[in-house]
Amino acid sequence: MREIFIERQTNKIFIYFGGSTIIALAPATFFLIDQGMPKEFSEEAWSNTKEKAIQATVEHLKNENNIDVTINEVSFSGEYATHEVYLEGHVVGNENKKISAVVDTSEEDYQVKLLI
Repeated sequence: MREIFIERQTNKIFIYFGGSTIIALAPATFFLIDQGMPKEFSEEAWSNTKEKAIQATVEHLKNENNIDVTINEVSFSGEYATHEVYLEGHVVGNENKKISAVVDTSEEDYQVKLLI
């Protein structure tokens, strides 16, 4: 009987310790994950990042390919430590000519890396 009592007490200790550990580590884990996101994708900076990525893409296509485009969609992957913005759009006056671009936002001067 005493062995069962000791076993139950041991189980309670493990449960309390395990629960306490999870509760203590959860905020720390969230903090560490949140710190990994590039600052240009934060809620405060996203509007500016989006506008700069659109501007870089439009200027690049105008200067390099003499094409005017309309950008319809701007997003980022959500992966941490990735400084890429993805843009979708079309040639002005022809919605059937779609364009896709990837813009590198790691430097102050955003660079178009890929056009499709």
